[in-house]
Amino acid sequence: MSVAKGAVLYGYRQPLVVEELEWDEPRSDEIAVRVVASGVCHSDYHAVTGDYPMEFPSILGHEGAGIVERVGDHCKRVKVGDHVVLSWMPSCGRCPSCVSGFRQLCDRGANLLTGHLEGGIHKIRNPKGVDVDQFSFLGCFSEYIVIPEDGAVVVDKDLTLHKICIVGCRIPTGWGAVVNAAKVVPGASALVVGLGGVGFNVLQGLKTAGATIIIAADIKDKKKWAFEWGATHYIDASRQDIREEVMKVTGVGVQYAFDAVGGAQAEGACVESLCKGGTAVFAGVSPASQKSISFNAQNLTLYQKSIIGTVYGHTNPHAAVPQLLRMYRAGMLKMDDLVTREYRLEQINEAFADMLAGKNICGVIRFD
Repeated sequence: MSVAKGAVLYGYRQPLVVEELEWDEPRSDEIAVRVVASGVCHSDYHAVTGDYPMEFPSILGHEGAGIVERVGDHCKRVKVGDHVVLSWMPSCGRCPSCVSGFRQLCDRGANLLTGHLEGGIHKIRNPKGVDVDQFSFLGCFSEYIVIPEDGAVVVDKDLTLHKICIVGCRIPTGWGAVVNAAKVVPGASALVVGLGGVGFNVLQGLKTAGATIIIAADIKDKKKWAFEWGATHYIDASRQDIREEVMKVTGVGVQYAFDAVGGAQAEGACVESLCKGGTAVFAGVSPASQKSISFNAQNLTLYQKSIIGTVYGHTNPHAAVPQLLRMYRAGMLKMDDLVTREYRLEQINEAFADMLAGKNICGVIRFD
């Protein structure tokens, strides 16, 4: 048994509670990781607001990096001392999606939000002896975690973990939405709705793909950052109509539109802003209660528009993380500049507040 501090959610719309937790030892196919840093992502806050159907108590955090301290007897790929980036989809390699090459769609995803590991087991107890769930199979708002071996991607030890920890989620999600899902062509026009960690990586993907008109939209004032990250135009969505502004720029609409925030309003704006033959990509996660989107359904058909949903940027972390880190080393992808503030674990609720206020591109919890 190991004891470590973690940030636990005890109910919807409650602040996270930082307390000491007891962790069981790794089973044969599990590893124990000393967490160095964890990204503060809006997906974690969806759990707080009730947008995700959750069970409580649950330790949040689904994007991080650390150093392996223990491994189970049957672990074959990861060893003690390895530096790893954490993945919230520890694909099994055996289900129909995995064997078809879509490991990001692994059947294990059915337990993604329940917080249960395979077999319904719990690895954590709070100070009162109550079992604690691990959000997205990780729960990396903790100094120490025990996870499936498949939830770790081994990386080179010379990489700075607190700078690359966000390559486990928002970078492949945003960049991959452009390059893998939409397959954006050079010279294209595009719209990005929502400038959080995912949205800024959509901007990076659009620059990589050679888009020439890149329109960014957000309800917070992120205009300066947007232009620094490749936008050619900016829409203040708090007071401007997204579709109307897109038409002012393009006359006909954009070829590609990316929802990077989730929700019916953003998704509808993306579809309505497309030109004929355009493609909307939904990379943001909408609330579980949302059942519809408002857009002109007739034009969807007559204008031959397409809508694509994407998870993990249409790839799996064991392929995406090494690819993106090679690009980072080559100076083709920015990671350091994505992190605009670091926090201690005890500041987790402040980190969420800053995220909602639009003060950061990405915030990161550091444990070292």
